[in-house]
Amino acid sequence: MTDFDEQWKKVMGEEYLGEQKDKFDFSQKRVEEFKKLTGINDNGLDGKICLDAGCGPGRWTYAMQQLGAKKVDSFDVSSEAIKRCREINPDANEGSIFDLKPNPVYDFVLSWGVLHHNKNTREGFSKVASQVKKGGMLHIMVYDKKYDHEYDGYRGDTSIEKHKEWEKLSFEEKIEICKNKVKTVGGDIHGWFDAFNPEVNSSFTPKEVKNWFKEEGFDKIKLRVKSHFNSIPTSQVNMNGIKC
Repeated sequence: MTDFDEQWKKVMGEEYLGEQKDKFDFSQKRVEEFKKLTGINDNGLDGKICLDAGCGPGRWTYAMQQLGAKKVDSFDVSSEAIKRCREINPDANEGSIFDLKPNPVYDFVLSWGVLHHNKNTREGFSKVASQVKKGGMLHIMVYDKKYDHEYDGYRGDTSIEKHKEWEKLSFEEKIEICKNKVKTVGGDIHGWFDAFNPEVNSSFTPKEVKNWFKEEGFDKIKLRVKSHFNSIPTSQVNMNGIKC
């Protein structure tokens, strides 16, 4: 079982999601959240070909479908996540961003909360950027370096070494750590488990991410609405750009 399989199989449901128990539901609430995060309006994806690169259980795949996408290709490294995503997208497949070959056919490519879990995030960015057609949009979310201090060494340059300690813990001990963070900081157990459980949790500044977009031939680059992770504001770099 991969880090992400454990997350999607074991740490779901109201017990772990609390007040955000509907966070991964296929619902209009998720569509509205997607619109706010990306800036895409009700008609923004009509007839578009889209890619959800690292789709998880499929909440954003669902949002794209509801906003009129002609087709959404979805993939994720987690077999547990793909089982759920196939409820709304039967063609969802297991796969890695690093398996992508240059294929600039997509009008909209999303990689939400995925790239920072790879040891070479910049290469991963190049992989997803290579899927965007001229005039198409790429939207990504990665962790903001400014907030590394809130994550007890599990985010940023120390994350790989810290993960060695995490691996020695029982599942119950991991959940207890997450419960303590909920008490002291806020959020939900699933959110903290998602923050601590992956081996790699790299982080970046908005300036770094903007430079990636420029280097890959994008303009009209925008730092989108500053979203929240757990109860900590602006802990994500949420950015998109248009391929020249």
